Amino acid sequence: MSGITKTFAAVLTLALVACGGSKPQDSGSTGKVSAIDAMGITPPDSPWEEMSVADKEFYMIGKVNPIMKELFVAHDAEEFGDFDCVDCHGEEMREINFKMPAPSMYIVPPEGTPGHRGMLSTFPEEVEFMAEVVTPSMGKLLGIENYTCAGCHPSEAPKKSAKGKR
Repeated sequence: MSGITKTFAAVLTLALVACGGSKPQDSGSTGKVSAIDAMGITPPDSPWEEMSVADKEFYMIGKVNPIMKELFVAHDAEEFGDFDCVDCHGEEMREINFKMPAPSMYIVPPEGTPGHRGMLSTFPEEVEFMAEVVTPSMGKLLGIENYTCAGCHPSEAPKKSAKGKR
């Protein structure tokens, strides 16, 4: 079974279990299946760099988004209850062909700079969540060792051309 077929089978299983069948007897259960439990935080079967655009899109929609949504919602359900592609790729995702890091995302200043120290003191819980949960999970999902914040976040403001445009 190819990697895409396996991912499709996992997504289909999630959909069938979440949408049909008998409800769990545990009254405390929501009846929802965990994307992490169903698919695991594992890399794609093919190296990310070798995947076609269509395979990357399918993998992102079928595996990465449900898993990352689960992680973000567990961190802050109120803020991330409607988590989707825009949360990582930015409002301009289609215009920039989903290029990462997304220029509109929060700028993460380089480590050791005054800006980075300010970010750490202003957003300690968010930085800890990103460093301990998001970054390692995303790295595993993409099969990229030493994945860093720069995979999603710019480290400086986008450069403007001489005409004042990006």
